[in-house]
Amino acid sequence: MVSSTQNDTASRTSAANAAANAAAAAYGAPADGTDTAEGTEDRFLKLLVAQMRNQDPLNPLDNAEVTSQLAQINTVRGIEQLNASMTKVATASTAVSPLSAVGLLGRQVLVEGDRFEWTAPDADIASNDPTMPSVDVSGSKSVRVGFELPVAARAVRVEIVDAAGRVVHARDFSEPEAGVHTLDWDGIDTDGRAVSSGKYTLRAYGVDENGGESSVVALVPARVNGVSQAPGGARLDLVGRDAVAASAIRAVL
Repeated sequence: MVSSTQNDTASRTSAANAAANAAAAAYGAPADGTDTAEGTEDRFLKLLVAQMRNQDPLNPLDNAEVTSQLAQINTVRGIEQLNASMTKVATASTAVSPLSAVGLLGRQVLVEGDRFEWTAPDADIASNDPTMPSVDVSGSKSVRVGFELPVAARAVRVEIVDAAGRVVHARDFSEPEAGVHTLDWDGIDTDGRAVSSGKYTLRAYGVDENGGESSVVALVPARVNGVSQAPGGARLDLVGRDAVAASAIRAVL
């Protein structure tokens, strides 16, 4: 024979579940409890109020049960707030501040692009074309360019093309790993002759492990001449180029 205590518990549970399901349907929340985290606290409180309104007067809700449920929803809410705070902290830690980017002023960096200017070591003056990135060759007889691979490739070919469309230099890379790769060009063409100062184009082609075309991003040099604040962190002003986020810098030369 079922005891009266068991009957009371079963009756209370049944009434509570019925009230919860009715409130869930009324407020548009799934009766089985499956939902997103958004609005969880608001729906919980509405369900709790509906449950209390529809409780059996002879078998009211146990205060300990109500307190336990409130404690649980507060714990869930606290965890959500902690996760949101940690996300903000992680985002802030990865953003580059203008102060930390000051060291890049005057430095040569590699950024995504396909045009650069070569200045011969014996040239009297560099080009004054503001649309082209300036390359500082003082004390140096080469210019550094590069490419970036999102994934490893079977092979990559890099070509430097002059204004007339002639390939003046080419270099092949066998099985390069994913990431940034650089190469130095000394201004000597494929015939062993020094090229003249001017504008050049960098082209990069890749072949993946299956013989298909692999994604390759060409990287060219640019000089940093300013640092400013942007919503996402530091923003760098480049000579002859549009400003870019500090995160767009692929290498510091």
